[in-house]
Amino acid sequence: MMRIRFLLPIFLIILCQSHDLMASVTIIPPVVVSAKKPPSNAMKTIITKEDISASSATSLAQALQELGGVQLQDTTGNGSQVLLSMRGFGANASSNTLFLINGIPIINPDMAPPDLNVIPLQEIESIEIVSGSESVLYGDQAVGGIINIITQQNEKNQTDAACSYGSYNQHNCYLTLTHDFKKIKVSLGALNSHTDNYRDRNDYDQNSTSGKISYPFKTGSLTFNYQVANERMQYPGALTAAQVEQNRRQAHNNTDFFRDWNGMYHLKSKQSLNSNWLLETDFMRREMHGNGVLTSPFTQSRTIHFLKPALKGHIGNALVTSGIDLENDRYHLTSLFGSTDDSQQKYGVFALADIPVASQLSFMIGARGAEQTNSLESFSSVNSINRALATTLGATYQFHPTAKMYVRRAENFRFPKADEDASTPPGVNGLKTQRGVSYETGVQWDWKRFINNIGIYQLYLKDEIQFDPTQTPEDPFGTNRNLDPTIRRGAFITEKVAINDYLTINGQYNFVNARFQSGIYAGKRIPLVSENIVRAGANIKFAEYWNFYAEGLFTGNQYADNDNANIAPQIGGYTIFNLSLRYVFKNFTASLRCNNVFDKNYFLYTVYQPSMQSEFFYPAPVRNFLLSVKYSFL
Repeated sequence: MMRIRFLLPIFLIILCQSHDLMASVTIIPPVVVSAKKPPSNAMKTIITKEDISASSATSLAQALQELGGVQLQDTTGNGSQVLLSMRGFGANASSNTLFLINGIPIINPDMAPPDLNVIPLQEIESIEIVSGSESVLYGDQAVGGIINIITQQNEKNQTDAACSYGSYNQHNCYLTLTHDFKKIKVSLGALNSHTDNYRDRNDYDQNSTSGKISYPFKTGSLTFNYQVANERMQYPGALTAAQVEQNRRQAHNNTDFFRDWNGMYHLKSKQSLNSNWLLETDFMRREMHGNGVLTSPFTQSRTIHFLKPALKGHIGNALVTSGIDLENDRYHLTSLFGSTDDSQQKYGVFALADIPVASQLSFMIGARGAEQTNSLESFSSVNSINRALATTLGATYQFHPTAKMYVRRAENFRFPKADEDASTPPGVNGLKTQRGVSYETGVQWDWKRFINNIGIYQLYLKDEIQFDPTQTPEDPFGTNRNLDPTIRRGAFITEKVAINDYLTINGQYNFVNARFQSGIYAGKRIPLVSENIVRAGANIKFAEYWNFYAEGLFTGNQYADNDNANIAPQIGGYTIFNLSLRYVFKNFTASLRCNNVFDKNYFLYTVYQPSMQSEFFYPAPVRNFLLSVKYSFL
């Protein structure tokens, strides 16, 4: 509470000073800075609802990998909890890529990745992928990049009904209703989904309900969103190479499962203070309660409260975003090995300004101060305070009406997780805050029928937090530790070309050199990171109501998780092809999608066990199909 009382006056001072400044500056037309377009000069990829529909992607994980070029690792086989890797991270990827819903960070106090199935694909309006550090604007975990899910804003009164059926007994139905009650707009949705998945004993069931209430008033708006879901999933486990050769669909066990209840509630207020300034306030509560078996029974729960008031507007010609964010997390785990109870509080103050200095040149400058307090009771007690300061400085030069170049220096940080602090080397009472700085430059073109982005970057990290699989008598399962400095260097190019009104082609290439720079693993590649990822796709409208989509995705070789020393053979690269055929007539849509057309055998995730000097595999699905139909009642 002392820290809250310290941070609130800072925000109020910013607010009061803005009113004083308004008396002496020229009035500029109203500006709205939305979650869709955070002020930044980093490289962005926007996946629209139309892009998702054209590809007939069946899950958010699939859309991110195939349309956004994000590298994924999946141990569950159902796309719910996957590692999202941007700019060269391995097993710690999801702690270094920030996942957001409508601009609100979805961060867990433990190492569990965000549940990508919490938002049905049918409710997504667009996906914004920002490659590069964004800790000034978003804080903890915005190291390699951010993924921001924007849910749809229904403007028309309508009812949508959609159902799908496909391979592995996959079937789901979704219903949504939107209606106006005078000024109040109400949307309700329901989803029922089941799939046996590719592997034996890998069933996944989800039932969810969602809702949205919007109330506009003269000087702003008030919006409430909620998502409630029940999930049950079976874990088939990893297979040895011999088991994969015998039957890649078999299960390693017949006991492991997890079931959970998830709730997410988001209240957003927009209040126009005058013609230039907008105050946005977000409050979110998330909770999860679950139990299951992973070799032995366990129960787990999380509760997260998040509050973020932010002030957005102009001071002179400068576009300014400033605010505070407060977060309170509680985590509990009970298993055969004991119990873990963790309480975390996070506090942050930030400001970011986009300052035009000429008609073609603008600078961006910003800073964030943050603090995390942690109280952990597990195998040992940890009471720690972690602090971080991040700054950003960049410049953008519009050298052509349709083209610009940028250069940027952005610092980043991430705080340790509960289960990372619970397993540290002897004598370490809590891990240090991971800190880093990213340098990047690039060129962006946006012509009528041609969009192109080219860039290079270097990401330097100090005290990177990672699991060390080295087993000792004191730590038979390995430990989490702060690494010696690490550096990642990379380059990327993305293109989208509309050849004519009937044919659009797109492509993306990502290269990253992710290696340990010092210590006993110096010069070794970071596991689970593919140096090369290439994607190419084509969207063809070949008749009045018909659309054909084809894509190919190449993922380069990589080392298995835990193989920091690069001892085991590399997991070979692979290329998969997907096809989709879609028919749209008035309010009716039907699509047929074929994944992995050429029946390629590859793996969703691979792990190396040092004590056994052996690799274990999670096989990916071979060729499969999904037929979907949708009708809108206007």
